[in-house]
Amino acid sequence: MDGAAGGAGQDPDAPHPAQQAPGEELPVALLQQAVDQVHLAAEDLEEGDDEEDDDSEASGEDEEDEDEEDGEGVDVKEDVPDPSDPANKGIKLYGCEHYRRRAMIVAPCCDRPFWCRHCHNAACNDNEVDPKRRHVLDRKAVREVVCGLCGLRQEKARSCSGCGVAFGRYTCLLCSFFDDDLTKECFHCQDCGICRVGGRHNFFHCRTCNCCYALSLRDSHVCIENSMHANCPVCCEFLFDSIKPINIMPCGHTIHQECLRSLADHSTYTCPVCMKSIMNTSAMERVWESMDQAVQQTPMPTEYAGMRVNILCNDCSTRSAAPFHVLGHKCGQCGSYNTRRV
Repeated sequence: MDGAAGGAGQDPDAPHPAQQAPGEELPVALLQQAVDQVHLAAEDLEEGDDEEDDDSEASGEDEEDEDEEDGEGVDVKEDVPDPSDPANKGIKLYGCEHYRRRAMIVAPCCDRPFWCRHCHNAACNDNEVDPKRRHVLDRKAVREVVCGLCGLRQEKARSCSGCGVAFGRYTCLLCSFFDDDLTKECFHCQDCGICRVGGRHNFFHCRTCNCCYALSLRDSHVCIENSMHANCPVCCEFLFDSIKPINIMPCGHTIHQECLRSLADHSTYTCPVCMKSIMNTSAMERVWESMDQAVQQTPMPTEYAGMRVNILCNDCSTRSAAPFHVLGHKCGQCGSYNTRRV
């Protein structure tokens, strides 16, 4: 079968145990390498405003002042809050399974308060029996909140106008987002227009890919225009504002980390979008070495001896002729088994 790692050790004719072992054990070992070597994009918290920000640079102090005016995410308290300050009352004691916060957002579509958009979507979309009534929360339309401590309904703000409690140690009014957990290192990316986790100092915004990527990818990733503004090729969830960890494959396409694991668990090592290998060259060399052993241990019948087929390599795009084998065909240029017959 053409397709490289996906066919390793998967001979349908009851292969020898020595041939089965690489195919059964290798995916687990290589999967860990894939997760370690294919870097994560910044995870989304909440979606921000659609308004475009100007491209002018500012100093750190100017940026903080601008954040205060525009309502972008800022930490309202230090890491060790003062217990005597009334604004710190109830820290991490309120909220839902998704976030620790002291304010409920009022969904304008339902005119009902929910702790977060996920709680709303679970009640009004995932668990709604009537398909005509299913809907998701438009966070950009949120204008009111309800204080989790005193219950006062009021305009969206950083703190309660009644009891004075802060709604979150991290607050972003553009995203209608509050969180008491500062260990997430939330930050608002002006270019993305949303709040993300992981610390601003650990990420950069690629203007071609139009998303925040780890600093280690600044000079090494393959740029694909709006690569994150697409659905996961496995589960079809929209990636840009997904709260699940996301991986960037060597080809530049993006995928949920758990979906990448699922591919490797099923001995699939090719990108579902472009068919290139999902791991870097050094990691894939182990797969191809395993394939070499499997091919050597599985001789073809005499009637196929000397038979050659024309192939196209999905990794290096080279056309070549290779000996025919049921397990796969090796590229004569780069040694990859990620090939197809042409």
